[in-house]
Amino acid sequence: MTENLGTLLKRLRASAGLTQEELAERAEVSARTVSDTERGLRTAIYRDTARRLADALGLVGDAREDFEHAARGARTVTAPPPLPTPPTTLIGREHELEAALAALEKNDVRLLTLTGPGGIGKTRIALEAARRAHFADGVFFVPLGATDDARLVLSAIAHAVGVTWARPPLIPAIADRLRDKNVLIVLDTFEQLLEAAPDIAEILSSSPGVRALVTSREPLHLRGEHEIAIPTLAMPREQTPDDVVRAPATALFIERARSANPDLILDAGTAGIVTEICRRVDGLPLAIELAAARAKHLPLRALNEQLDNKLNVLTGGPRDVPRRQQTMRDTVGWSYDLLDDAERALFSELSVFAGGCTLEATSAVCSAGSGVLDVLSALVDKSLVHLDREEDDARYRMLDVIREFAGEQLGRGNAAGVGARHASYFLGLASKAEPQIGGSHQELWFRRLAADQDNFRIALRSFINQGDAEAALSLAGALWQFWRSHGDIAEGRDWLRAGLALDGGSLPVRTKALWGAAWLAYHHGDYEDAETLGEQLFALSRKTIDPVITRNALTIRGIVAMAQSRFQEARTLFEEAVQLVRPLGQNWLLATSLLNLGTACVHVRDGARARSLLDEARAVYDRLGDQRFSARAAQQAGFAWMADGDIARAESLIATSLRSFWELEDVWGTTEGLEAMAAIRAAEDSSERAARTGGAAEVLRETMTIRPLAWDRIWTQRYMEGARAALGAEAWQMAWNAGRAMSVEDAVEDALGPQS
Repeated sequence: MTENLGTLLKRLRASAGLTQEELAERAEVSARTVSDTERGLRTAIYRDTARRLADALGLVGDAREDFEHAARGARTVTAPPPLPTPPTTLIGREHELEAALAALEKNDVRLLTLTGPGGIGKTRIALEAARRAHFADGVFFVPLGATDDARLVLSAIAHAVGVTWARPPLIPAIADRLRDKNVLIVLDTFEQLLEAAPDIAEILSSSPGVRALVTSREPLHLRGEHEIAIPTLAMPREQTPDDVVRAPATALFIERARSANPDLILDAGTAGIVTEICRRVDGLPLAIELAAARAKHLPLRALNEQLDNKLNVLTGGPRDVPRRQQTMRDTVGWSYDLLDDAERALFSELSVFAGGCTLEATSAVCSAGSGVLDVLSALVDKSLVHLDREEDDARYRMLDVIREFAGEQLGRGNAAGVGARHASYFLGLASKAEPQIGGSHQELWFRRLAADQDNFRIALRSFINQGDAEAALSLAGALWQFWRSHGDIAEGRDWLRAGLALDGGSLPVRTKALWGAAWLAYHHGDYEDAETLGEQLFALSRKTIDPVITRNALTIRGIVAMAQSRFQEARTLFEEAVQLVRPLGQNWLLATSLLNLGTACVHVRDGARARSLLDEARAVYDRLGDQRFSARAAQQAGFAWMADGDIARAESLIATSLRSFWELEDVWGTTEGLEAMAAIRAAEDSSERAARTGGAAEVLRETMTIRPLAWDRIWTQRYMEGARAALGAEAWQMAWNAGRAMSVEDAVEDALGPQS
């Protein structure tokens, strides 16, 4: 019968004539190690301990080999304890689980790190991945959330894998324990212990069969590390009950809310509110769960309203989770406490941005100076800031609840200074963009302005609250054409009205704001306000010799006259405007004055002059690269041919216009193009098709605050009424409803297709 390790050690010690204490002293191990081994309390000892004891006993040759074999042969990795079992189900993480499991199956992935902000669900995903993964010798779970000393990480790992009596250094003992074993070590909540990352690398390099799955708010930055960034939960595409109950974010809310309030009913009304609640907490799982817990205390609508102050609402998490997960403030605060001074400063300053920011904006507004990229990168690594690489300029974003926490920190410091730099930067950006949105790079600049729309709102509100008329009017005046193209007519009017109500502002900025306000009022169908604003602009134009200001005043008078069907008067005003700006060169103002005059000529039945003017306008727009207004001029040229009864030429131009607007993703222009094509089909006696196209245009028009141009409506109504009478009211309505049910893409294709 083979001696066990304890019996063998006791026999060898007795043969050497040593007491336990004497052997321990010679081997430089503890007397307890010798005692526990001989009594069978330890069935294995570490390689270094076995070597020391063999040296102390004077063992050589076969005797030494037998002893070391006994020490090694009796050693086995004890079965890992069961993984923690979460009390709730994991919802909506199939993709992330598949990615983690696929990575763990790859031979070249030894270290897999799940990263993301606090409350994103990293631990839950890691536990589920560990439960589903196949490791012959099991999975060891090492919770590190309660540990703040990186020196204790090795002790925690050693304890988890059954290394309980080893003397430092621990890495050889851990590696020896796991030698030839196929195990997964899950290291949970590592972000506060990054100094211990090299120890993890050493364990992995010493134990080929060991893999590590780490959860951390930032990566470990080790060679060979494979990172999976955990995203927020997806929102429903539609707000129907069926979509809401299936989408991960809202499904999680419903499941948790019904745990708190079993009587919660999901119907057409509540589905939209649930979606809005989840959207306002950015689909962050912990925030959703904390909000859902409030469903016991508040009706859903009231809960949604309370989320204006998220950090005060998202509290009261379960007592059986770590404190950092019981409130969103504690969750974000845990990450904040791990930042150094430079990171804390930039983190708080980033709260002034809404909807994200570019690196350029961050450098201009925040105090980090030339080192901003390094500090910003650290915040991205720590999952407090997200880098969105899909846009033209990479944007850095914060989840709203994180931004709210950052704003609290900024409130204790230099909020006024950062806010002033923010407003100044975005005024400069809008001023830079203004001349570009009529040129060849207009699409790039439209996208950039749209991306920073929330930041412009903050800057405008700041200037208006300070009573800074010059800055407020400069910013609003630079943005009005963007608002028009973007469809934000009502909002633009509100900002311009608020700026114009302030005292002060130089003549150039006030006249530009009046020009923009009048145009937006016109597009809103408020011709009375447009006329009033135009007269104010005309009065100011008399105080200057600037031809542009006078041209703009004449233009507003002209479009009001057009709206009131005073076309000859409008023609005279637009003629004067063209003469004022023609000496200034081939610029956007000239092209637009030509467009206005050409349109007036259409309505006074001067088709030849209209086409000449509109062709010149298109040529200037094309030279400038303004595709949107070139398409608008093409549409008006089509109307000029319609006025002369040449429907074929009109169709070609209007189809070109519609196709351009559709390709530019210009909803306003696409709507006008469909309305014009409906009139073309009506003129071609294709009444059913005219009705379908008109119905599709009506649906688009309902999504906009821009009203149809008064003079364009004259053409569409004339032909459409005739087609309706020819088809009959019932058939017309059926075709109209069919058009309303079409997608925009199908409607454009139908409108542009060959006549059947």
